[in-house]
Amino acid sequence: MSIAIGIGIGLVAGILAGMLGIGGGVILIPGLVLLLGVGQHTAQGVSLMVITLLALVGAITHYRQHNVRLGVAIWIIPAAVVFSFLGGMLADVLDASFLRNVWGALLIVVGIVMMVTGRRSVSA
Repeated sequence: MSIAIGIGIGLVAGILAGMLGIGGGVILIPGLVLLLGVGQHTAQGVSLMVITLLALVGAITHYRQHNVRLGVAIWIIPAAVVFSFLGGMLADVLDASFLRNVWGALLIVVGIVMMVTGRRSVSA
């Protein structure tokens, strides 16, 4: 049964990653924690491993469709790599419940901001 749930989580994460560019972590982490009982730290690690491959496939696809601005990416990539390493080290020393709370709050804030800015662009 857990294999079927894992495949389902991967299916939803992959579709949303390709369609919305969310990387799948929005689905992977809650899915792993809530549906498969994986610990928060492990869920984040698995999510990052999966997102690495999703990002590569998505980047190639979007590059072929001329949706990548290399001049922007060239500055973001090094900073993201360095700070993801540091963020991973920090996450390792933080309590899992704290990470879950921060993750949940971040999802709520980002969701609200996207809804507000989405409404503005529709009404403008």
